[in-house]
Amino acid sequence: MVSAQFDAGYLRRLRSGDFETESHFTAYFSNVIWLKLRNRVRARHLIDEIRQETFARVLKYLQSGKTIEYPERFGGFVLSVCNNVMLEVLRHESRQSPTGLAVEPRDERVRFADDIVTEERKRMVRKVLADLPEKDRALLRMVFLEEGDRSAISRHFQVDNDYLRVLLHRAKERFREIVRAKGASAGLP
Repeated sequence: MVSAQFDAGYLRRLRSGDFETESHFTAYFSNVIWLKLRNRVRARHLIDEIRQETFARVLKYLQSGKTIEYPERFGGFVLSVCNNVMLEVLRHESRQSPTGLAVEPRDERVRFADDIVTEERKRMVRKVLADLPEKDRALLRMVFLEEGDRSAISRHFQVDNDYLRVLLHRAKERFREIVRAKGASAGLP
């Protein structure tokens, strides 16, 4: 194993792009990172990806002119960068499909059963609404279909907000009664 002794001179050489220092850095931390990740990340290609990204971020940090206050703690800095990269990679991988295969987009030309059921349900709801008194039909349409502002709806019906809730409750109850009465013939539960 390559020994490591980190100090301000080592970081300065690494920042300036010294070939020997960079070689030592990658040789030393390749093994350290592998030891850290071998029990946490199962896929070898992910370990390699995390290692390369860690090296790139550490070098970019140093070359940007930022300093590490305690050079002797450089190893801890590299491992904390590695930990952050690992979490990012694992999070990204968990969002991918579990089989690794691309998910095919839905064919919009085909009407699936849920689309048919939704259309059928809308048709049945329109039938029930047609059997309601005009005031109830208008109130339910404004609140649920148009999602209108309750204050504006209250003004339209010339009632306060508290009484609007009462009207809405009564309209919903009448709707439920018609559904129960028509139930099976309307195709509603």
